[in-house]
Amino acid sequence: MEPRLDIASLIFLVVLFVLTPRAALRSARVMRQAREAGAPIPRLRIMLSTAFALTVTWLLAQLNATAMRMNLFAMPPIGLREVLIGLAGFAALLSLIPISTAIRTPDEQRKQLVNSLAPRNAREVAAFALLALMAGIAEESAYRGVAVWLLAPIMGSLYPAVFLSAMAFGVAHAVQGAKSMAITFVVALLFQAIVQFTGTLVIAMILHAAYDIVAGLMLKRRIERMAPGEAPAA
Repeated sequence: MEPRLDIASLIFLVVLFVLTPRAALRSARVMRQAREAGAPIPRLRIMLSTAFALTVTWLLAQLNATAMRMNLFAMPPIGLREVLIGLAGFAALLSLIPISTAIRTPDEQRKQLVNSLAPRNAREVAAFALLALMAGIAEESAYRGVAVWLLAPIMGSLYPAVFLSAMAFGVAHAVQGAKSMAITFVVALLFQAIVQFTGTLVIAMILHAAYDIVAGLMLKRRIERMAPGEAPAA
């Protein structure tokens, strides 16, 4: 695939590598200030704005994929090998959840900004599940698909393209904190490995959505088990 940079691809790269990280860092700062001031966190509004951002990201990814004549939903024949890779990848992803908890002190766990975004009721759980599905499709399309397809030929190798994409993916989750950004960087590499070994983004999309849902429900359960004075305001 020859290097190809035009207006559409440049806009996509700027959005993914500049605007999205800046917006994520700003959101983390605003949420931190709101928490310090004791203000409630509008979870549904944040979910809606995130859904809008994911929609824009996917549309830009699809536009560039179409221009490159690449199919974001291409599916080669799925056999036992692909199924085992998917299961192994999902097990590796789930193993990162307790690791993410273990590297934090109890006080750090209580003070995580992401606690304020945990779904609290059936409506928020449904909205969160839909958001997880959108994230699986949009983020895999953008970070593991188009970004790597664009950058690898330009950089002369797959590996720096994967590294840059994983870095941007980590910073895009700044609201989860510095340690979670490091974990998210590893998550990005795992998803990229799944894509490379299965030859499709679709399996990674499915696993991404499932992982986000499991992580969200585990966070919800953790918040419910916190003492009233420790849990973030509803």
